[in-house]
Amino acid sequence: MNLPTITKPCQLAPQWHFHNPVRVHFGRNCRRRAAAELAATRCLIVTTQRGRRQLSDDPWLGPLAANPDHLWVDGISENPDVFYLQGEIDRLAGQSFDAVLAFGGGSPLDAAKALALALAEQCSGCQLRDLLADPTLYRQARPQPLYAIPTTAGTGSEVTPYATIWDHQAKQKHSLAGPAVFPHAAFVDPALTDTLPAAITLSTGLDAINQAAESIWNQNANPVSLDYAIRALQLGLPALPPLAAATVGGGENNRDNLAQCSLLAGLAISHTRTALCHSISYPLTAHFGVPHGLACAFTMPAVLRFSLQAEDGRFSETARALLGHRATPADLEQLFTALHTQLQVGAKIKAQIPSLQALLALQKEMITPDRAGNILAPLEPTTLERILTESWQ
Repeated sequence: MNLPTITKPCQLAPQWHFHNPVRVHFGRNCRRRAAAELAATRCLIVTTQRGRRQLSDDPWLGPLAANPDHLWVDGISENPDVFYLQGEIDRLAGQSFDAVLAFGGGSPLDAAKALALALAEQCSGCQLRDLLADPTLYRQARPQPLYAIPTTAGTGSEVTPYATIWDHQAKQKHSLAGPAVFPHAAFVDPALTDTLPAAITLSTGLDAINQAAESIWNQNANPVSLDYAIRALQLGLPALPPLAAATVGGGENNRDNLAQCSLLAGLAISHTRTALCHSISYPLTAHFGVPHGLACAFTMPAVLRFSLQAEDGRFSETARALLGHRATPADLEQLFTALHTQLQVGAKIKAQIPSLQALLALQKEMITPDRAGNILAPLEPTTLERILTESWQ
């Protein structure tokens, strides 16, 4: 992998660490390796109904899916719900399996992480709600190895120690986080994304680009995460617009680049976590049903503009890597604003949120310390309202 050339290193913390234990395979048809590796293994397969059909029809994964010994959870829907997952945990209690296979977008991958954890011997007797409320309950858990095969280019969940679970009744988002949540192996095969509709490509692609950006303007950034994030943007920014404009397809090269963008952004946030854009996004999804990636991208130009006040060299470095050696942070801001405009992010948000007042009414729900607290520049009492107003306008 060719990483960006650094002309003048930015002033990151002098001491840092980076760790990611996921074994990664990338490239067209790499899913054959997963089929071979799991051929004699009894799996718990977690996917959607569409994902089960895709898995069963796949030339390499189909024979694996046909094994009658496997257990299935194939009713995963977008933004997996805690009550549905608890029902599946209760149904599967006492059943034995040797590995978990997650096949699909971010929702099946996150659901698989939650199921693997809750069904681990060390978590026996715990409700999923208990685990979501108290990370110490699964700190020493040893779930069965999770094999992740993403079919969208967006969340990077295949390489992160996080899972997002929703309580749709209460309109709340919850998280699992920690070493026990990491998958064992990831097989990122861009060919699985070739037939994605444009709307899904747009939302998941924006999520990947936002994750890369948020790991740059992040207090937890280090040289490794910064290199991953910049390379992700180099790949994803030119690939997404033509893919979002196409009904299907959009070119194998663009699909490959966006899939690698998503993977690298996932590696970056596996260390840094996400930041303010994600924190703002969750109520937009919970209350108005805004697709996750679109909700994250909504405030991205305004958050970048706000973050530039804390410039320590990282924005200049990013601008040069993306736009040439003479580019400045102001050029970087223009790049993100142009992307926002080209992909009609603001118009799509306004089609789902009735007014600026309705948006501002959710401010108390938009600040979660484990996300918003990662932003590089210090948040002031009026910062959030200013960012929301700028984004709306």
